Amino acid sequence: MLRIDNLRKSFVLDKGEVRAVQNVSIDIAEGQFFTLLGPSGSGKSTTLRCIAGLEQPEDGEIHIGGECVYSAQRQILIPPEQRPIGMVFQSYAIWPHMDVFHNVAFPLLYGARGKKISKSDVEKGVNEALDQVQMGGYASRPATQLSGGQQQRVALARALVRKPKLLLLDEPLSNLDAKLREEMRVELKEVARRVGITTFFVTHDQTEALALSDSVGVIMNGELVEVGTPYQMYVRPKHKLVAEFLGTANTLQGRVTIIGDKGSVDTELGPILVDLSKSEVNVNDSVFVVIRPEALMCSHERSKFVDNCFEGTIKRSLFLGSFIDGEVLIKDKTFRALLSPHELFQPGERVYVHVPPDHCQVTR
Repeated sequence: MLRIDNLRKSFVLDKGEVRAVQNVSIDIAEGQFFTLLGPSGSGKSTTLRCIAGLEQPEDGEIHIGGECVYSAQRQILIPPEQRPIGMVFQSYAIWPHMDVFHNVAFPLLYGARGKKISKSDVEKGVNEALDQVQMGGYASRPATQLSGGQQQRVALARALVRKPKLLLLDEPLSNLDAKLREEMRVELKEVARRVGITTFFVTHDQTEALALSDSVGVIMNGELVEVGTPYQMYVRPKHKLVAEFLGTANTLQGRVTIIGDKGSVDTELGPILVDLSKSEVNVNDSVFVVIRPEALMCSHERSKFVDNCFEGTIKRSLFLGSFIDGEVLIKDKTFRALLSPHELFQPGERVYVHVPPDHCQVTR
């Protein structure tokens, strides 16, 4: 539905050229919720603005719903108002002098040139869009009397009112407080599912990306590093940078000694058994072993564990109710661990640390 081929965009600044987007290619299916995730300055918003037509790339092609809206080679450049998109900005861009109705109706009244829509069709379209975001009774409400969450819903209704093929979301939750952000995260996913619209979402928040998406792409320094489902990206990432960006990751550098489902990697802690049946590695390859904090299992008794068992010392222990946020020192290397609250661990205690082989992931 959305296809981006070898997109490239640079900016010339006082300090020289900045390659904001470098040969990015993305293919998103109809109705899919795709998130482009990356740190500040990674090129994610620039990619979105190129899709919207707000920035003109130097190279590549962009197709929306089978229509080519940009091609450097074929010299195609469809203006933003003629692209089948709806967009929600980070600031929402709500007009303070208008009520809710006229904010939502704005694209219908002043959108694509040459298209005049009857008053009854405008009213029908606005009411349908407001109903989709559960704001049906707010049409006459002044914009200045809306809460942050209501403003976000109005901006979403305005993006949906033209029934676009593609919804573009540029960090729309970043200005909300933590509790409201969590509520709107659920609401946003539900609206996208209910409407069935293909969604391109940009964020730097890993939790939002994992919670909302059918597919996640991680972009760093203008390059698309990896794309996959939230599960694949968190549990089975292919790149160390992705593993470290998507949550906390303990990493060990090592060398592959045995491949297959009973594989082994020689690390600074010694040999670690790893399931390498689905990893594209060979014997003697230099790799990283990624271990998530929740994968570490600690006990005062060694007899509970067999494989991948190491002696360690509790360095820090913070009781947080449903889990203990701890640090364990193993051979002078500190590991972050989320421990069970049903077995108390005190700083300075000797413990046995077990890492299940299927909870280890090998990356480059």
